[in-house]
Amino acid sequence: MDKLIDIAGRAVADYGFRQAVLYGADDVARRWELSDQERAVLESTVLERLAGLPIPVEPAEVPAEQQRLAEAIRAAAG
Repeated sequence: MDKLIDIAGRAVADYGFRQAVLYGADDVARRWELSDQERAVLESTVLERLAGLPIPVEPAEVPAEQQRLAEAIRAAAG
């Protein structure tokens, strides 16, 4: 899940990358060579959480949002 956490963290901090993940999840999964389980978490938990973030995430809030998303990914992975 480390690759997925890296993707999600970058998407929180970089709005342009967030858009690429939100609208090109298949491409992101293929390019980052995500496993089937990682792809499933990306397509559910990660996309849902990223879509709910403010535009942009305030710089002071980025670390906290990244941490919350990482925890959600770990929980979804079981």
